[in-house]
Amino acid sequence: MQRIVGAILGVHDVQPDHRLEEDLEAESMDVVNIVAAIEERFEVTLEDEALAEVRTVAELVAVVEAARR
Repeated sequence: MQRIVGAILGVHDVQPDHRLEEDLEAESMDVVNIVAAIEERFEVTLEDEALAEVRTVAELVAVVEAARR
């Protein structure tokens, strides 16, 4: 997922502790594109309620892993 985030944001070194907005400068449309790409790649549907709490790449990974169960 770090690769997906990096590809969409144009960042080469995405780390789990990076904050999407503050560290990676993701805007709302960037986040929408990241979520769409992850949903397509992993064939999951991510709930808006779970995504509302996501701040870091690691938190995004946790939400995706929970959706895959």
